Amino acid sequence: MTTDSDQKNTLPVKRGPGLIVTAFISLMVSLLSATVVVAVYDQRYAQKVVAIDLKGYIRSQRDKAVNNEVSDDELRRNIDAMEAALLAEPANHTVLLKDVVLRNAREIKP
Repeated sequence: MTTDSDQKNTLPVKRGPGLIVTAFISLMVSLLSATVVVAVYDQRYAQKVVAIDLKGYIRSQRDKAVNNEVSDDELRRNIDAMEAALLAEPANHTVLLKDVVLRNAREIKP
């Protein structure tokens, strides 16, 4: 005759995943979450420097107007296009004049 304690001892012992598998899954989840957080931060919050050659653009538009290459309406549209390009920049982009930036900055062009 078997007792209750004998039946408990004969039941198979359940085991979870091993230590290596658990550590690997933890490492992969950590790497994935860190990568996503850094990418989102870089895209939305990190400050970026953008340059604009405002003097050169105004000079070229003035020269075109003086040489009658553009009409007054075209000149206004060109200046409005430059303004629209400036206003289209996201809030985390800092716009500096090209004269101030030495190198490695994206340039805004209308």
